[in-house]
Amino acid sequence: MSEKGKGAGSTGYVVEHGNGTYIGVIRALLSGSPHIKIPLSFAKESIGLYVNYIYRNGMLRTVQGIFKNARGETGKGSCGIHTLTKHGICDFTSLNYGMRWFCLLPNASGFNCLDCSTSNKNIKIIKTEVHGDKFIDHPEYLCRQINPSVTWNISSPVGYLYNETWHNLLCQNNVEPSYNRYVSCLTNREIYMVGDSTVRHWLMSLAEILNLAYSIKLTLDPHYPIKAFSKSTRDNITVTWAAHEFPFFAYTSNATINYFKPARYHLNVLRSKNPIVVLHWYVHIGFVPLSVYEEHVMNAKDSIVEFLDRVPDAKIFIKGPHNLQHTDGVPYDFVRYLQDKIIFKIFDNIKHKIVYLNQWDITVASESYEMHPSNSLRHQMIHELLSYIC
Repeated sequence: MSEKGKGAGSTGYVVEHGNGTYIGVIRALLSGSPHIKIPLSFAKESIGLYVNYIYRNGMLRTVQGIFKNARGETGKGSCGIHTLTKHGICDFTSLNYGMRWFCLLPNASGFNCLDCSTSNKNIKIIKTEVHGDKFIDHPEYLCRQINPSVTWNISSPVGYLYNETWHNLLCQNNVEPSYNRYVSCLTNREIYMVGDSTVRHWLMSLAEILNLAYSIKLTLDPHYPIKAFSKSTRDNITVTWAAHEFPFFAYTSNATINYFKPARYHLNVLRSKNPIVVLHWYVHIGFVPLSVYEEHVMNAKDSIVEFLDRVPDAKIFIKGPHNLQHTDGVPYDFVRYLQDKIIFKIFDNIKHKIVYLNQWDITVASESYEMHPSNSLRHQMIHELLSYIC
């Protein structure tokens, strides 16, 4: 539901009856003359094709591993989560920290495994019933005061847009979105983020908001880990981004296998006493079976438990999926629904220690369909992240 003139929008949810009929439920969180839109992102048949393909073939796309031998010759071999064949296989599972990853050796002779360097339809007629028998109160507590488990227990909508500003329904966000307020909150702290390019864009937005300097030029390999840090030693703020583990589909040939490491590695090397950690898996993991996603999240959960025992003052955030329309055949609406069911189950017994950042509602409410949300929308997302800290 949206009204562009007011910069307003919110989301609802759909209940399937199993007989070809559905009910859509949306809360009236704003006054005016809003429009209600019900898009069908993917037909049942296209979801079936996607599921059947990845379970038969392992991945919807392949990664090419580049091998370079002692003579300087290069060759390529396909990589993935399955062994693909019985011969000429390099098992890189140990390099991927125990999570399955294999590459074929190049067809040419003279290579071995040590040579590898990388590997809308609109429903036009709907019946609408307006009840208007309940009122939604403003949140009572500040976001930094609530138990993190609250962020895992609510259904859509978790907030709404009004005047181009995101209003959280879980808690009060009274942090002034200003440079001085953010810096005073984050002085002598480290923000460490592991994920894909959407999280890399978060680092770029944080660097802009906090006026940070980069450790490397952003024109270099986009998969290389990046640090941004305060220009003033007095502030001592550091923000780090690193790519998550394979499967990760690199778009440059010079990305080495050592760039892509799981949460377990990063949590082991963190030495801050009160770091802010953001973890995210979504777009790349959408190309593989759900069992692979579950394996990776379980691996991260075990390392988070160990990390919080060692660093009890750390703040852990799980960045959830966002709305996007992609052209590579992955029905992300469907993938996000299943991923959320898995991650909510896995973290159920430690959800009181970890904040879940719902990115779905804000991107649906703003009708954002891009893989990388706009800079202004990212600022809203980061403001919400910091509201749980500042």
